[in-house]
Amino acid sequence: MMRRTAFVIALSLLVCSMLAAAMVFRPAALTIRSGDTIVWVNKDIVEHTATSATAGGFDSKMVRPGNSWKHTIRTRGALPYVCTYHPTMKGTLQVK
Repeated sequence: MMRRTAFVIALSLLVCSMLAAAMVFRPAALTIRSGDTIVWVNKDIVEHTATSATAGGFDSKMVRPGNSWKHTIRTRGALPYVCTYHPTMKGTLQVK
């Protein structure tokens, strides 16, 4: 039986040195293997989603502050995703 690794992606508010705030996925890009499980953890003070930019892909729905959501990725290739509440939050999973 092959063991799969869980990767964690934080959904968080990144405070920049100029006091401007940007909501981001950290890391924004991650390379994984098909069958790996990703855990998105909301470390922010507002709700977020992790939603596939491809029709029919994954959708966490609302992840409240302090909560998490996990999903096992089986599709290979580049999988871009966004937060539907904050569309400037973008990430990509590169699945081998």
